Formats: sequence, structure tokens, C-alpha cells
Amino acid sequence: MDIKDKFMFAAKITLCVPLGSLRLKIIALVLVYSYSYGQNSIRDQIDREREGNFDDVKTYEKARKFVRMDSNYYLGHMLEGAYFFYRANDELGFNKASIPLQKALAKIEHDYDRELRTRSNNYGVYSAVYRYHSDYGLITYFLGRCYQNVEKQDKAMEVLRHIRDRNFQIEFNSDSYNTMAWIYHRNRVYTSENFRFLKNSVNENVAVANKMLDSAIWKLRNDFPMNNGLFDPNMLNRQYLSTFHYKAMIHDYLLDIDSANYYYDLLIQNQAYSSNNYAEFKLAMGEFQEADMFFQEAEQREQSPEKTTKEYYYMRGTLATYRGHPEVADTLLNKVLIEQGSTPGYGWHCIGLARAQHYEGLTAESQERTNKAARFQELHIGTTWGQEQYNLAVASLNYINQLQFKKEYWFEHDEWYFWLNPLNWYRWIKYSLEIRHHKMVLASLVAENPERAQVIYSVFSPENLITFDEVWSVIDGFGNEYFIDLYKQRLQTDKRPRVKKYFRYFLGKLYLAEGNEKEAIQYFNQVLNDPDREDPYQTLLLARTYEGLAEATSGSQREAYAQKMYELFPQLVPFSKLTAQFQLQIEGETNDVAGDVLSDLKKSNIDFGGNQKSPTVTLSFKKSGEAMDVSYRVETATHILQRGVLRVEAQEQENAGKVLAYRLFGIHKSKIGEKPTQAQPVKEEKVV
Repeated sequence: MDIKDKFMFAAKITLCVPLGSLRLKIIALVLVYSYSYGQNSIRDQIDREREGNFDDVKTYEKARKFVRMDSNYYLGHMLEGAYFFYRANDELGFNKASIPLQKALAKIEHDYDRELRTRSNNYGVYSAVYRYHSDYGLITYFLGRCYQNVEKQDKAMEVLRHIRDRNFQIEFNSDSYNTMAWIYHRNRVYTSENFRFLKNSVNENVAVANKMLDSAIWKLRNDFPMNNGLFDPNMLNRQYLSTFHYKAMIHDYLLDIDSANYYYDLLIQNQAYSSNNYAEFKLAMGEFQEADMFFQEAEQREQSPEKTTKEYYYMRGTLATYRGHPEVADTLLNKVLIEQGSTPGYGWHCIGLARAQHYEGLTAESQERTNKAARFQELHIGTTWGQEQYNLAVASLNYINQLQFKKEYWFEHDEWYFWLNPLNWYRWIKYSLEIRHHKMVLASLVAENPERAQVIYSVFSPENLITFDEVWSVIDGFGNEYFIDLYKQRLQTDKRPRVKKYFRYFLGKLYLAEGNEKEAIQYFNQVLNDPDREDPYQTLLLARTYEGLAEATSGSQREAYAQKMYELFPQLVPFSKLTAQFQLQIEGETNDVAGDVLSDLKKSNIDFGGNQKSPTVTLSFKKSGEAMDVSYRVETATHILQRGVLRVEAQEQENAGKVLAYRLFGIHKSKIGEKPTQAQPVKEEKVV
């Protein structure tokens, strides 16, 4: 029973006694006063002892002590909930944190409703209620984030309405209209069937998000007379920057380039920009070097103790792959995964590492990582990245890995008698069925995606989390004429000049698929003539363009383009339709083991009868105990392309030639012939 209940109980006793029973009345009033005084004394003591970090175990001990001292006071429950919030790693943890936070919200609203609704330009009046306003903001922030993190978006919106309806003159630690806009934008692909407050289309939800931001600006202007003179004018003006942050995000998503630039310029001038968001804007603009720089800055500026999705690691991995260095992405993301463990973001980083391994030519390892991501129930915390993008990224990797499994099998078994072996027929059918299955899964996800035109077909978008190479794998084989019209139109209307070369590359691939080599070559050459050609972040694009030109030509032209592809991104060649041409040179003597290695090497899909312009492969064999060291070097007349030493242990001689073949392309496979890892479907989160 709290203080107000006890007062009402005492009042009822007073009304029930005879008028002459003055003594009983006095006793009842004394009891109420004594209880009130004692409780206030306890709460004063609690307030004096509250200081400390929310994530410190001593704070939890204090919280439990405060609850024992006065279970009806909100502060102990608030501190307990905050402690659980910062310790939470999963759905169970955030649900646990929400319980004491719900109690804290109910109790502060019950006991201090008048104080929470107080608005004043008088310093004395406002300072008396400031602490309750600040604590209310903390409670609602933690509770709202708990609900968002476990996809209880209706409850999160309900908390925000509590803040909005109290009409605080300044919303400390909370941000009702801006956060409502964020929730609408984050859940834009859902409808009212998923969450009651949503509209029934992406466009409608984004429009409501924008209206919420307009309401935030209106409220700031409306509250200015109340706050003017009470707070520093610079502080009042900086309140607008939070809304501008979300305005920039939404205009970036809509590819309203001019408006996004306007808001980002304001944020940068006031040193209030998000390095991560600005990097994603630069990425969507095709300005990859700037994007990489700001993603690295985001990592350096990261100070939040919350366990949020670290988008910058994932995106830096993608940019390293664009530069033709997937091994750099591999190193980065491996380190992150080791350090973070199975905390929010683990699934996304598994996807990023799987992508890096795919482009390294490590298909089995890539698929294993993809499967880990599929099994992991990711919490998309502090990000607009949602389960739909997650599912698409996993499905995309499942598909391109199955393609690569098939291609690497052909690369390893280029014997003249290939089709005479029944096992190879079985493999061909099995791979083909797997590829078809995963292509259908991918196509289904894209068909059901209400923002595919805005996010996927635009190739680069703040919400597109697959590479341009994967976007091509999505649209390949589905309506060439439709996509030819689409990308020709985008060439005319898109306001991002650095992205247009990717549209031209797609048009080249589409015309090539249509059998129109002449038109394809024209678009591929436009890519090569782009002013950004020397940009190192265009390495993957240029390699793919040379691949397209090689497929569209024949004879010496085909060989020259294939060699340029090899020089730019050698790991791609074994999994293409091209055959690399080398000159083979053996140094020193060979023995039986060396002979077996060479025989196995020549069974791979490599043409060692190249002309004088082809790179030279130089091999030398050296006995090292029971093992054999194979030194290899791939070079042109001007520079060395690959070099290293492959140690062949006695028990690993069977497939040593195939391992060596991959080394000539910069692919460091450890074993050959193992059964490919079966792709697993993504574990979808259920939205209730």
C-alpha cells in the first residue's frame, strides 16, 4: 500500500468515528503524517546514494537495497532495469530488463504525475521538477529500447505516446517524435497486420515518419518561448540537429540527393553528424573512398556501451572486396567475431566474413559461415537493418556459393573423359538442382520485397546490404527486357553520376544474356572509359567488366581480356566461364611425387599452352623430409602476380596438384575433395 492509499484509509477511519471522537481523528492524522515523513526521509536517503554507472554491479546491489527500503519508489526499479539493459545480449535479457522498467514507469507516473506535467519559465519552479523529468526520460528510453530490440514495436510506440502526451517542455534522455519516426522507418516494410500503428505500404510508412519529424520541429518551435531564458540558446538550437539527423536518413533512403546533402551539411557544420550514416550516404552515392574513411571514423568515434549492431565492420568488409582484397575483409571480420562472441551483430558479421571468403575462393568455408548466420537469431539493435535484409543476404550467399561449388568442381576435373564418368553426371545433376532451388528461394524473397525497386534495383542504397555482384545474381535470368528498360531509364534519371557505370555494366550483362554481343561490348567499353577507372574501389567492377568482354569476344581478344581479369582479381577466374592461359616452366629436377603433382595440376581447367604474352608459371620442387616443398611464381614481363611455397605432406599428395592450381590464382585452399557444406535456410524471426 503506497502513501496515497494509506492517506485514503486514514481518512475513511476519520469519517467513520463520531464527531466527538477528536482524539481518534488526531491519532489518524498523526499516523498519516508520520508515515509520509518517514517515507520521504527514506526516499531522500535513496536519492543521496543513487550515484554510479548503470552497468556497474554495485548499481545492481544498490537497486535491490533501494527496493527493499521502499518498493513503491521508482528509483530502485529504474536502476535495476538499467543494469539489466546494459547486460542484455539476447531476447531473454531485454525482456528481463523490461520488467523492473515497467514498474518504474508505473510508479513514477503514479507518484509524480503533477511534477511530470509541470511546465514553467521560472527557474525555481522548473528546477524542483527537473530530476523527475530527467529520470522519466531515462526510464522511457531504456524501456522503449527493450521493446524495440525484441520486436515489440507496438509497446515501444505506447511508451513514446506516454512521453508525447505529457508535453514536456524539453524531453530529457528521450525523443518522442524523432523516435516514432525512426520506428516507422525501421519497420517500413511491414503493415498494420504486423504492428497496429503502421500503414499498409512502404511509401505510407516513410511518409508518416517524415510527418513525425515535422511534428518534432513544430514542437521545438512551440516550446521555445517557455524555454527561452531558462536554457542556453545554443542548447535550444542544437535540439533541431537530432531531427535533422533523421531527416537526412530518410532523404538518403529515398535517394533525394539534394535534400539529404542539405541536412548532412547542417549536421557536419555543427559537428553533429553520424559518421556511420554519412558513410552509408557516400556509399549510396558511389563515393567509396569517402565511405570507407567515414566508416573507419565511425569505429574510432564509437563510445556507446550498448550492444548495438556495428554496421561499419560489415560495410568495410564489402568495400575491401570491391578493392580486390577480400583477404583484408576476412582478417577484419574474423577479429571482430572473436572479440564480440555471440552478441548482437554476430550474425551480420558472419555474413560479412562469408562474403569475403566467397571472393577469396574459399567456398566451403564461406558456406559454413553462411550456415552459422542462418542458425543465429540476430537482434537488429540500433539499426534500420532488419530481418528481411538479413534473409536476403543469407539467401544470396547460399545461391552464389552453390554456383561456385559447381564451378570449382569443373575447374578441378577438366579431363577429356569427364562425361564418361557416371559420378560426374550425378554431380552435375545434384549441383544443378541445388542451384535451381536456391535461385527460386532468392527470387521469392525479392518478389515479396516491397522495396525491391527502391533498394535492390538501385544497386547502391543505405538499405542494400548485398554487393552489386550479388544484385546481378538476383536479377540474372528474370526478364532481361524489363531490366534493360529499367537501367536505361535510370541512366537518364538517376542523380548519382558515380553509380551510372554500374548501370552500364548491368546493361552489358543483360545484352550479353540476350545474345547481343555488339551492344554488350559497347556498354562494357563505356565502363572502362569512365573517369573513375583508376579508383582502386572499382577493382571488382573492372574485373567483372573484363570478364564480360572476354565472354563477348573470341580469339586473341578473349585471351587478352581474360588476362586483364586475372591481373585485377585472380580469385574470380577459376569460377568463371574463362580458361586462364599460362606458360609453364619447371626449374630443377623432378621425382615421382613431383610428376604426380604436375599430372594432377594439368587436369585442372588451366591452359598451359599460352603464347608469349601469357603470364609464366615457374615451379620448382624440393624434398623436405617426407614432405615436398613446391615453390611457385606467376609473372609477366613487368611484374610478379603470385608467388609462394606449397608444402605437400606425404599423406596429402593425392590432391596436391589441385591445391597448387588454386594457388596460382591466389586461392589458399587447405583441402580438396571434401563434401560441400549443405546450405541451410535462414532462421526467420516471427513478428507477433
